This record gives sequence, C-alpha cells and structure tokens, in this order.
Amino acid sequence: MNAPSWLTFEVHRPYFDGAESAATVIQARAAVLAARRFERRSPTALRFGMTMPASYRRLLVEESRLTAYRAARPGDLPDQLASPAWRRLAAAHRRHTELDQVDRAGLAHWLVAACLPAAVFEDVLPADLSPERCQDPVAAGLQAARAVALFAVEGLSERTAAAYRPLVERPAPTVAHVQAVAGWGYLLARHAGDDAAAPQLLERARELLKEIEGELTAFERTVLTARLALREVMAAERHQDFAGARALLAGVRQEVAGLAAPDEDDALVLLETRRRLVDRALEIAVRLGDTEAEREALAEGLALDPWDVKIRMQAAQSHERAGEHEQALAGYLHAARLGPFGTAFALLRAAGCARELGHREFARVLDERAFRAAPRASATRDALVTACRQDGDEPLAELVARAATRDPQRPYANNWHYRMYASYFNLGESESPGLYARLPSLAYVFAERGERPEVNWQRLMPPAFRGNLIRESGLTEFAVAHPADLPDRLRTPQWDRLCAWVADFDQLDTEQQHQVGVVLYRIGFARLVLELIPPRPAEDLRTPAELRLHHWRDTVRYVAAVGTAVAAPHTSFAIADHPACPTHLRFVIAVFAVVFHARETKSVEQARRWRETGAAALAELLADPGYSPFEKTMMESRFYRSVSFVPFMVKDRAWLGRDMDRAEELARLAPAEGEYQEFLKRENLRACVESRSKECYAFGEDEWGDRLVAEALELDRYEPKTHIEVAESLLRRGLPREAADGYLRTARLGPVSTALGYASAAECLRRADLPVLAEDCYLQALRLDPFAISAARGWAQVGGAGGMGELARTYLADLEAWGEARRTATS
Repeated sequence: MNAPSWLTFEVHRPYFDGAESAATVIQARAAVLAARRFERRSPTALRFGMTMPASYRRLLVEESRLTAYRAARPGDLPDQLASPAWRRLAAAHRRHTELDQVDRAGLAHWLVAACLPAAVFEDVLPADLSPERCQDPVAAGLQAARAVALFAVEGLSERTAAAYRPLVERPAPTVAHVQAVAGWGYLLARHAGDDAAAPQLLERARELLKEIEGELTAFERTVLTARLALREVMAAERHQDFAGARALLAGVRQEVAGLAAPDEDDALVLLETRRRLVDRALEIAVRLGDTEAEREALAEGLALDPWDVKIRMQAAQSHERAGEHEQALAGYLHAARLGPFGTAFALLRAAGCARELGHREFARVLDERAFRAAPRASATRDALVTACRQDGDEPLAELVARAATRDPQRPYANNWHYRMYASYFNLGESESPGLYARLPSLAYVFAERGERPEVNWQRLMPPAFRGNLIRESGLTEFAVAHPADLPDRLRTPQWDRLCAWVADFDQLDTEQQHQVGVVLYRIGFARLVLELIPPRPAEDLRTPAELRLHHWRDTVRYVAAVGTAVAAPHTSFAIADHPACPTHLRFVIAVFAVVFHARETKSVEQARRWRETGAAALAELLADPGYSPFEKTMMESRFYRSVSFVPFMVKDRAWLGRDMDRAEELARLAPAEGEYQEFLKRENLRACVESRSKECYAFGEDEWGDRLVAEALELDRYEPKTHIEVAESLLRRGLPREAADGYLRTARLGPVSTALGYASAAECLRRADLPVLAEDCYLQALRLDPFAISAARGWAQVGGAGGMGELARTYLADLEAWGEARRTATS
C-alpha cells in the first residue's frame, strides 16, 4: 500500500520465507532464532518474549502484494520461494505426528514465531496436555506454544484460558512455567476486564524464578528477570502508576545494560530484550512528560532497530507534540512504509501534518492511502469522507462510505478500486462517477441484447488498464488469463454468461462474435480476442458482419501493441476498399486511418487521402434517411475532430480552427434523447474540448487552452488525463508547486496514470524545494513501477529527507547494475 514490495519483504523477511536480511526488524528475527533452536534440539532455551497476532501475516501479504507468500501452514509456501530453514521446518510439520516431544516443541515454537499459529493448535498440539504432563519442561513449553497460538488467533477466549490452566494452576519450577504464569498475568492486566488476579500471578512467577535461580546462567536469570519486570511494568501502567513503573524499569535496565550474550543466538535474545525495555521506558517518559528521557529513549531505540515501525511512530509523535510538523510528516511517512501494524494510522497522522503545513492535496492522497490500507476502520473512513466533502466531492464521499461497509459475501467489495471499477474486475456495478468506469458493462448490455449501435463511445482503455487496476487494488485473485479461470466466488451472473459465450464462441454467429469480442477487449482480454478470432485476409471476407468483425480485430491488435512495435491495421485499410464494405464502416476506418497515419507514419499524403475517403463516406451518411439527427450530428462532429490532424500536421492554424470549430459546434448541438445518448454526447464533447485544448497549447494560446481544460474537468472531474493537462499548463507558467497538485490528483484517480502522476508530482515537488513530499511520491512511483530508473534517480536525490537516503542510493545502484547486465546480455 505504501512501499515497494521489496522493502516490506526485506524488513519482514522471516515471516515470508524464513530467512533474514540486513534490514530485517528485530521482532521478525524470532523465527530465525526458533529455527536454529529446532535444529539444535534445544526447545527449553530462551526464545523471544513477544509474538505477533495471526492478523499480522495477513496484513503483511495484503500490504506488500506478495500474495504468493500467503500461508497458514508451512507447506503452503512453494519450495522455490522458501529458504532452506523454512523447507526443513515444513518437512517437519508434514510428519509432525512422527516427531518426538523435543522436536514437536521446537516446531511449535517456530510456528508461533513465524506467525503460523493455527498450525500449532490444530496440527501439532490439537488438545491440551494435562497438568501432570506439563510438569515436564519440554511438555510445558509445548503447551505454552499452544496457549500463545490460541491467543494470537482468538484473543482471551475460553480455549485460550483453558490452554493456560495446566501451566498456571499447578506450575512447576521451570523456565516454561515462569514465563507462562507471568504471561497469563500480563494478558489479564493488559486485555481483561478484570485484572484482579494479575498481581498474584506475577508474584507467583517471581517466586518460581527464585526457585530455579541456581539452575540458570547469569544471562538466563537476567533476561527472565527483565521479562518479568516488563510484565509488572505493564500492570503498573494500567493502574496509572507511572512513577512506580519507571522505578521498577530503571533497575532492570541497568542490570541488562551490563549483560553480555554468550553466543550469537543469545545475542538476538538480548537485542530483543533491550528493545522492549527501551519501548517501555519511552512510553513512560511520554506519560510523565519527561522530554529529556523521551529523547534519550528515542535515540537508543532508533539505534537498536532503525527498521522498527513502532519506534518510527514514536519518533514522529514526539516531533508532532513539539509542533515540528515537517519532521513529524517525514517520520509518519517512514513508519507507514515499515508496517503493517500502524500503516493506516501513520498515514492519517501524516495527513494531519500535511494539512498543518498547507499541503491539502497531498493530505487527501494520504487519506485515500490510509483508507485503502484499512477500509473497515472508522477512522480512515471518516477522514476520507471528510476530505472528500471539504473538496466538494460528494460522489466520492458516498462511494467511500459504501466501500467501508463489510459485505461477507463479497469481501473484495471493501476495496476502493473495486467499488470504482467493478465492471472491469468481474462485470460488477462500477460506482465511480467518472465517464469511463462502466464501459465493459455497456458493452455487455449490447451483447446481451444482440444489438450493435451505429454510434458508440470512442474511448479505448489502454491494454494495461486491467493489469494496473488489479495490481494497484491488491485484488490479485482477479488476475486471470481467461475469464473461465476466475474463481466462482468472484463471479457475477454477467461474468458467468460471458464465460458461456466464450465457451461456445465458434457456434456464435458473426455479429455475436463481434459483440462478445468487444466485451472481452473492454475487460482487458485483448490477447484472447486475437486468439478467438483468427486473422483472415480482407479478400476472403464476404459479408458486412465479417468485415466489421475483422476491422474490430485489427483495431484490438493495433491498440494492444501500443508502446511496442506498431501493428499497422493493414487489414482494416483493405476492408475499406472491399466492395461489400458498408458506407458507415468505410467512414469509421477512414477516420481511424487519418489518426493512425498522423500518430505513427507522419505521412501527410496518406492522412489527406484517408480524409478524402472519410469525407465522401460522411456525405453519403448525412444524406441517408436511415440515420437519426443525433447519429448524423455525432458522426460529423467526430469526423472533423479526427481529421483535424491533417491541418495540424501542415501547421495550417486557420484550417485547423475551422475543423475544430465545426467539431465543437456539433458536439454541443447534438440532439440527445435518453440516458445512453446523453452519455455519448457528454463523452464526445469532453473529447472535443480536450482536443481543442491541445490545439490551443500547441499554438501558444495558453489562456484559451486553460479555459477548455477547465470545461473538460466540469464534464468529468474524475478523468486522470485532464488533470495532467492542468499540471502541464501550470508547469509551463513556472508553477511547479501548483502543478504537483494536478499530478497528485492524477495519481489518486488512477490507475490509468498513477505511476506517471506520482513520478511527475515528485519532480515538481523536488523543484519546489519540498523534499519530504517529493521523496514519498518517488517511492510511490517505484511501488507501482519498480524498474522506473528516473524515479529511482529522483529518490536517490531526496531520499535523505525521509530517512532512507542510503537505501535509496543502494536501490539506484542495484537497478543500474541490473539494467547494465541486461543490456550486456542482449548486445
């Protein structure tokens, strides 16, 4: 949601594949240590004291978009993605019934540490052990793993309480029982409505620790004492005894400060212990208003674990309390990238700081990202609804409110992108107020009716639209190569009908094939259209329906190839000369040909020739009584807008003006009747106004161009391309700060131009000397396009503003090295 997936992967790597990186946060290394303990068959050795709830893994996958790493059990992860340690533990899990008690306990501890709790209490230990069995230290550790795993999934449920009872009601003098009794006391103090039993439990844990002091090394005794003190500190905090909590903490911190770990594994245990002590010291300093102690604890915490989201949040909060909004903004943005816990909250706080600094549009972008990270949280919903209404954007405010409502039958409906563009996902109901959100559904309605409108909408969404939409939304289950591959739970009745048409495609008549092909293209299956409709030479075609079908195929082939080699629509050109070609089809192809030659071949001669062909066809159509006044007006308006490329190419300003005057006049006069014709009129007028603005800008008539862009926004304020026009106009006038807002609107209204919007906004913000905002936008551009070298270079320039300068420079160096290796390999 807020950082490239590689960063989330590196910071939390042990949860993904069992290995670690230089950037791995301390807490995630619990799984690395547990795997080593398993290998060395030392289940009673000290492990990390903290564990993560089951939701943590889900959030990691959702925010990183690394859905291939989704797992509830070790075996769910494909071997090619797993580290050697993960594969060994997965093998152990597959044969867990054959393991002895030592290995079962070691496996259970690793499953807890790797945030795979269900695999503990459902597989490794599906029923509680008796108090008698739990007198054994290894068995007690196994039972403790079951209790912790249950809490991770269910909280303070009856099953969790039952799992703690064999350890708490008859505790033996073992390390496992000390930690279990103290842990249960902590859970009651922290989460229960009634914590009356917590003090006695913590005292009992201290007594047990004294009983076994002689059996422990100095290191073990100090760490266990520190952990117990942390539990007692938490209990004191609940009762607002912050002075007592600080005094208790001070003694144990001093003892831990002089501690040395006997080996590298215990060094990890010590590191985690110090981090937890710093965390409590910092929270207590804040409660007591001790700013000096707060600064000292922050410095120590950041030095211990610079990748930890909580310490980054605490640092940002400290800046915000001090009124240092720019530093707070940078801190919250940094924290949001290190999630997943706190991502949405960090973004909301960042948005608040941005507003304090006067960056209103940037703040709204942050509100949207917060909502997408946590769409069911009332705080993110309310913040975004408020931001929309402050901008006078009631349609999106209403959409956000609907998207925040959970639909158990359609969990994906909580997704902002799905609500906006459901038609492109599964032919659902798009709720975006934009012009182009429902195009696939419109195509489906005509296919269902068996109708072919002579006048249709003009917009052809880029081939990458569906892929970008799915990637940006995170709804990767919709990423299928064929409609039939979409899981049943994600389908609508319309999608099922489409699948039936595709399955029987060869049996459909030519008109039906054309209509189904249009639907498939509109939802992003251009390749499938080309597969279903084999190419045929124009001379082999016989009927008007066949000619229309193969012109459509040629159009799809051309549009799908945009950005790569040009797929010239030669079949369409031949169809226009075919004796059976209807006048309207010849007209459509001629207009298409003018645009093609203007953009691709730059041949004025060919463009002129096709303009003449189109003009002759238009004359016939306008004289044909079979067409309605609306259809004739629309055809003529579109004709003059498209063929105006000819005077544009020869730079004849007067001729171009006459063409566009006529196109605009007709666009405004079209006598539309009914909802569909009103949609076509509005779409055509918006396109015409947009073309006129380009005409004005090309000839230096910026003021007129700006007025036309403003009108285009009135016709559709949700079209990203128009906001690009606004931004580019502002840039031409030397206003990069204002232009950045236009690009930010482009980014948040994606996915057509999201990456471009972020990258362009970043460049503008950098030029406007706003490095914190620029740094975040560069990183967002890389989240969408990790290979964007210009964004990587920009990030390297301003990375220090967000606290990631070294990482940005490393990223750029690695990307440049990768690019050079590819060039060398292909040269």
